[in-house]
Amino acid sequence: MTDKILAATVTGITNPIAINVSQSHDSAVSMANIQCITSTLTIGDHVNVNLGYSTGTSKVFSGYVKAIETKTPDGVITITAHDDMTRAVDYFIVSNDPVNGYQFQNITAQALIQTLMEMAGLYSFDLDNTHFTLGVNNAFSVNLVSSYDYSRMIADLIAWMVWCDRNGIITLKNRKPYPMTGTSGQPGDVADSPIATITDTGLFDASYGFNEKDLRNKVAIYGAEGLYKDASSPNSYDPGTGTTYAILPSGYYKAMVLASPLIDDATFAQNACNYNLAMYNKLTYEVPVSAEGNPILEARKVITVTSTKGGISGNWYIFSCEHSWGKGGYTCNMVLRK
Repeated sequence: MTDKILAATVTGITNPIAINVSQSHDSAVSMANIQCITSTLTIGDHVNVNLGYSTGTSKVFSGYVKAIETKTPDGVITITAHDDMTRAVDYFIVSNDPVNGYQFQNITAQALIQTLMEMAGLYSFDLDNTHFTLGVNNAFSVNLVSSYDYSRMIADLIAWMVWCDRNGIITLKNRKPYPMTGTSGQPGDVADSPIATITDTGLFDASYGFNEKDLRNKVAIYGAEGLYKDASSPNSYDPGTGTTYAILPSGYYKAMVLASPLIDDATFAQNACNYNLAMYNKLTYEVPVSAEGNPILEARKVITVTSTKGGISGNWYIFSCEHSWGKGGYTCNMVLRK
C-alpha cells in the first residue's frame, strides 16, 4: 500500500486533505466528511466523491451538502454530506386535511414506496417486485411521517430493505444482512456474487466472534382489527456450521412483534411472519476488519475472504463500511457478517 499514490476527486474541491465515507446496512443515509482548504460548495449542493489511487478512482458517494464548518486559525473546511435519501428522511408528509391523510388502497409495496419517494423529489429507482399488496380490503392513510420512515416500515414488514445506492438510485430489494443463496423460495431471493476477494496481504487487522443478540425464534404479526398471525421454531440456524439446532433453552422464545393496520390480508400476514422468522432466527457471526482501501467495497455487498486467520475465510456480507482516505493512507474499516 505504501507504494501506491493516493488520488481523489470531489465536486467543488481542489486537493482534499482527508475524506471519510461511512455506510451501514441499517442506516438511513450514507455520510461523507471532507476536509479541505478551498471549496466552492454551499449548503444544498450535490457532491460526488471518488477515491482510489493514481491508477484510477471510482465513485464511493454522491449526495447533498448538509453542513459546512471552517476552523480558525488554520482555515480547514469540513464539509458534511448525506446521500440522496436525506431528501426522504427530511421530507415530512403533511396533508392539507389533518383528519384525512393521503389515501391509498390495494397498492403494491413497491408502488407505494415509489410514490412516497417521489413526494420527496426522488425519481431514480431500482425497485423489485415484492409480491405484497397493502390495503387489500381497506383504504389507509399516510400522514405525519417522513417518506423514509414509512417506506422503511413497509420494507421491515416483509423483511426487505430500502436504501439509496452510491449513484443516487433508490433501491428496494430482498436484501438480508448476510450472504444470500437464492434457495429460500422467497420473492427476490437471488444468490449473492462476491464483488471482491480479500487475502492476508490486504488485511491489516481482524477479529472473530458470534452471538445470539439479534436472534428471534418467534415472530408475531398484528394486522388490521382481528387479524393476527405468528411463526416460531424451537430450532435456530447456525451459519458457522450450516446446521439448525436448539440454540436457546427448550421452550424459551425470544419474540418480536410487527404491528400495522396496513396488513389486512391473512396470506400477507403469514408470509410476513415466515420471512422475518427466516431472517432473524439465526446466530450472527461478525468480523470487524481493517483492509487496504478499495473503492469497490461498500455496504450491502458480499465479499470473499481468503485468510490464514482462523474462522474468517469464506463469503461475508459487508454490514458496514467506512472509507478513510488521507495523509495516513487509504483504508476500509468494515464489519462483516454471516
